[in-house]
Amino acid sequence: MREYGESNMLRCPFCDNPIEDPQEMTSRFGNTFSGGRCVCGAVYVYDRSGHNMGDAYVDVLNMAYDGDLDNAWSKTPNEDYEIMELTYNSRRNKFGRDTGSRGRPLPSFLFVRLKK
Repeated sequence: MREYGESNMLRCPFCDNPIEDPQEMTSRFGNTFSGGRCVCGAVYVYDRSGHNMGDAYVDVLNMAYDGDLDNAWSKTPNEDYEIMELTYNSRRNKFGRDTGSRGRPLPSFLFVRLKK
């Protein structure tokens, strides 16, 4: 991703704070993925291809629950945590809700924030 001024930075959909570029991470299962954390406590995973959202879901829950997938799988979306999937337009450096381009999946971010 490219460097932009404050007004062009990607922002967390939960708190509107700027987020850092996704960093390469390794799960406890050994797979690598791109993701990060927001200052509000939300975690995010970036799926560059848009084809691996199932894996991204596992990775983001793994991050949100500090590697305790048994605990993560026992939780209910929208009751125990908020989840948001946003497509990413790299040319404009913006999030959106587009589902695809000519039938092809778009790069996507998956955000999760635990409810208190």
